[in-house]
Amino acid sequence: MPASSTPRPADSGALPQSPPSVRVAIALLSTLAVLLLLYVTVTWLGRDGLVQALTDSGLTPAEAEQFLVINTAAPLVMGLVYGIAAFGVSRRRSWGRWTGLVAAVVLAGLVATTMLTAGGVTVVSLLLFVLAVATATSLLARTTREWLAAR
Repeated sequence: MPASSTPRPADSGALPQSPPSVRVAIALLSTLAVLLLLYVTVTWLGRDGLVQALTDSGLTPAEAEQFLVINTAAPLVMGLVYGIAAFGVSRRRSWGRWTGLVAAVVLAGLVATTMLTAGGVTVVSLLLFVLAVATATSLLARTTREWLAAR
């Protein structure tokens, strides 16, 4: 019997490979998780210097500590949410898609609001905004929806 030139999956019951939009979404979700958690880590490792700089600018040490806690709580939560969403999407869970989509929209909105009210754009804020919009786009793609629904 001659060998067939048409490719066949090794296991006929195997799930099809994820489309590019899913792989991009997982990569973007993971990247955002790493960036935000890295920000929190660097901030806490340099906490003493930051507290000193804040006290030099007029805050009390207690106010400076409170300022750092408040300004690292949101990135910590968002970083964890992005990591959980990436895990969910990689396991073909629709809740992972929705969690990542909501987190991406929230981050894009926060960054856009900050850029408008602060009166300027930084490299970091622009990077976060572009990554959040790209993440939302990948999660909203028809191929991502269909791949998650074909579970």
